[in-house]
Amino acid sequence: MSVALRRKPRLFTLHIRCDNCLRESARRLEVAPVDDAPSDVDELVESGLIGTLRFNCICAGLVGQIIGISQERDYGL
Repeated sequence: MSVALRRKPRLFTLHIRCDNCLRESARRLEVAPVDDAPSDVDELVESGLIGTLRFNCICAGLVGQIIGISQERDYGL
């Protein structure tokens, strides 16, 4: 009997400022645990995954600026 190892998804938080009303918000991003998935913030920025995300503010603004990215630590490893 073999045991399959399951990797947990990487969790990032994007801190975004609306260009219209300047309201700051946070968005959680879960990256699937595949072989070429970004493992830290630098790899996430270089991957181009952020460019595929859409932004919608409650003021109806559609343009947001990322002002920070944080990664949740996985203490289970």
